[in-house]
Amino acid sequence: MAVIYNPKDISDLLQCKESTLRKYSLLLEKYNYNFQKNDRQQRWYTDNDVIVLRKIIALKNNGDMTLEQAVENVVQWTKGSDETLPSTDINPDSQRYNKDIAELKRMIEEQNDQIRKLGEVITKQNEYINSKLEVRDQEFMKGLRELQETKRLIAAEQEQEAQKSFWQKLFNK
Repeated sequence: MAVIYNPKDISDLLQCKESTLRKYSLLLEKYNYNFQKNDRQQRWYTDNDVIVLRKIIALKNNGDMTLEQAVENVVQWTKGSDETLPSTDINPDSQRYNKDIAELKRMIEEQNDQIRKLGEVITKQNEYINSKLEVRDQEFMKGLRELQETKRLIAAEQEQEAQKSFWQKLFNK
């Protein structure tokens, strides 16, 4: 005996709203898919209906088809037709998106190459700057030592000058 589900059970099972389930069911009926109904014309769903609904959701979420195209293809599938409808072909929008994605990938590769080259230039500049700073520091230290030596000599001369007597200073001897 087949298990029969009410709309609430199916919407919970498919994780969709009951209004969405109703929308899918109406579209299926539009393409001559038959559901079991009670005497008040309320739909009851079987395991086969659950499979059909899951296929519709999968095709729709795939992005290559509209909801109506997905319903049409699933109805054809349930009727046992091996014939696929033209709507299963990749639509022009997805082809355009594929071209856009390829173009974006190419641009990203070019940008990565430019970034790598800029990184190399920056590394060379840093090496050049570091070498110039080292030379500057060495020259600065050399000048500082010469200045200290000059000050030391001046101080020594001033000390010798201070040790001279008054008469030696007067006659500059």
